[in-house]
Amino acid sequence: MALTGLFTVSLLNASRLYIAHSGPIVLVLFSLGRLFTLGLLCVAGAICLAAQAFTRSGPPAERTAPLPGWAKPPLAVLGSSWLGIGTGLLVRPGSWADFVPWHTNRMDAQALGVWALTLGMGVLGSLAEDDLARTRPALLSLPGTALALTVVLAARAPHVDWSSVPAWA
Repeated sequence: MALTGLFTVSLLNASRLYIAHSGPIVLVLFSLGRLFTLGLLCVAGAICLAAQAFTRSGPPAERTAPLPGWAKPPLAVLGSSWLGIGTGLLVRPGSWADFVPWHTNRMDAQALGVWALTLGMGVLGSLAEDDLARTRPALLSLPGTALALTVVLAARAPHVDWSSVPAWA
């Protein structure tokens, strides 16, 4: 979903890329390479999904370890929050970009929206799956996501509005 969303956002905002107007050759080639790579990855992902759909896998494994009851409400809030913010950033990037604690343009806001939407769907999907053994890799990625966001905030520290609620949230 993330690859398809990012490719779509890139195509919808192609007029803002360096390939649409003159600019340094490195940036033009980077923009072209980004579109080509995302398109190629989308095609590869579609082929893998099709191959997976036609591969016989046997009976589904039984659920062995349901999610702990205490973890479900926070995961539901987290997944719903990411889903809502992602949808807002994707559909109405102009007004929802204020929730990002640094300045973003339309394409950046929509790309962040795709990632937030994907993460929200993943967390809510793990709730629907309700099996810790099956969803362990995805749930273990949540602290990694928080760490990545911390690194982004640290790298953009001079540009972050630290008095805003989104920066501390």
